[in-house]
Amino acid sequence: MGMSQEQPIVHILIPVYNRCAITLACLHQLQQLGVLDRYQIVVVDDGSTDGTTAAIQTAYPTVKVLVGTGDLWWTGAMRLGMSNAWADRAAIVLWLNDDCWPEPGAIEALVEFVHTHPKTIAAAACYSPSGNQPLPTGFRGRHRFAAHPGEVVVVEGTSGYCVAIPRSVMATIGYPDADRFPQYGGDGMYLLAASRAGFTVCILGDAKVRLPGVTDTIYRFRDYLYQLPVPSWYRVFSSKKSPYHLPTRFHYHLTKYGSVGGLSLFLGQTVVWMVQWFIVFITFLGRRGQ
Repeated sequence: MGMSQEQPIVHILIPVYNRCAITLACLHQLQQLGVLDRYQIVVVDDGSTDGTTAAIQTAYPTVKVLVGTGDLWWTGAMRLGMSNAWADRAAIVLWLNDDCWPEPGAIEALVEFVHTHPKTIAAAACYSPSGNQPLPTGFRGRHRFAAHPGEVVVVEGTSGYCVAIPRSVMATIGYPDADRFPQYGGDGMYLLAASRAGFTVCILGDAKVRLPGVTDTIYRFRDYLYQLPVPSWYRVFSSKKSPYHLPTRFHYHLTKYGSVGGLSLFLGQTVVWMVQWFIVFITFLGRRGQ
């Protein structure tokens, strides 16, 4: 898809923490695609201790690195990157996780689509490393959606693996909520807020990205428990690293479904999770005691 004559200022924001090899592999992929020379790449390194920032500055001196203190998490890192992009008068910001590898033309397609549809947010169609079917990363209500090649699927929000957002969204609703959604939910709830503010959120089937090593088990609670080395209460329900962090899930349900419906869904879902967690944890203790 060809770019229009007037090139918008685009900032690609990549939040990272302590996985230097993955981050460098992502930047290498962008370099191979010519993206590094076309757009401003901004890595937000949230206080990595594995030499990530130094490695980036040595291998990719044109990449801008913003350094955090270790308590930004995903959403805080995106807030910092977006505020920096705003100050630099970027017309479009593009969220990109470092474990998300765009295929040729994907980022250009997202940028062009948003540039020519200024009230629109466009997300890439996500695939597993070798899969031929797109993963359902978008949602409308309680239903999840994917976009196949040639499709543009309108949703209320999506996961934030690779998403192009026009400046007008930041001007209208500000930045993602890092207090209520520090790690999980910050992407989807921000895009939901944009949708409710009158922006169209869609998945662009022709913009294809791969998620190396990512599986869909995050959406199946018991599978998520079984992939943990120790399914402790803290790891599952109290850690911000967990997709089942209860404070985040509480705010997620209330934001998405309203006070009454959201609270009912949250309480019902939490009871189910706790019963399943108890069964799995007791099984884990039994196996460890053998």
